[in-house]
Amino acid sequence: MRHHLEDEITDLRNSIFSMGILVEETLHKAYRALKEQNTDLAQEVFEDEEEINRLQHTLEHRCAEILATEHPVAGDLREILTSFKIIANIERIGDHAVHFAKALMRLRNREVLRDLSQFFSMAEEGISMFHDALTAYIERDAEKAREVASRDSRIDEMHGQILQHLFRLIKEHPDRPEDFTSLLFLNRFLERLGDHVTNICEWVVFSTTGVHEELNQ
Repeated sequence: MRHHLEDEITDLRNSIFSMGILVEETLHKAYRALKEQNTDLAQEVFEDEEEINRLQHTLEHRCAEILATEHPVAGDLREILTSFKIIANIERIGDHAVHFAKALMRLRNREVLRDLSQFFSMAEEGISMFHDALTAYIERDAEKAREVASRDSRIDEMHGQILQHLFRLIKEHPDRPEDFTSLLFLNRFLERLGDHVTNICEWVVFSTTGVHEELNQ
């Protein structure tokens, strides 16, 4: 019975990791779509969304099944419960990839992106953080999770700098509100990406140590 539960949890963890890898690939597509102004890649992001949502529902159902049939306790119970949280945050990151792609489609004057290299630096850091958070998750490495979460302060810093720059551009170009509104939303989505990665890191720490730590406060 015990070995069966361990196998179930290992399979679940590997499946959640695989979902994370798909979302990471989708983030890369969204990033490239934005940087290269490639609407075909943006369309691939929209198509990936369906599979990500399907995986979310499948994995949440598996978590519920394990709870109902295996009656886990202590650390096993903690891991199953935190799996729900991690799945939800991974799915939300997938949603943000879709938002990036939609922001590209809404831009009427895509030349505005040329002056906003910090957008791409922020996206690169967010994607890198997510990759490292997935590694911390699959390796059950609480210390790595803490290190990854500490990098969210850099995301917050870039978010603030971009926000100030966008406000200046809005004043200088009052005739282009739609473009800058899209960029404001994009800036917010990138900041939220860092927040969701931090949430994943907090749940990794809790799952492995039993202590809920507020990271990067």
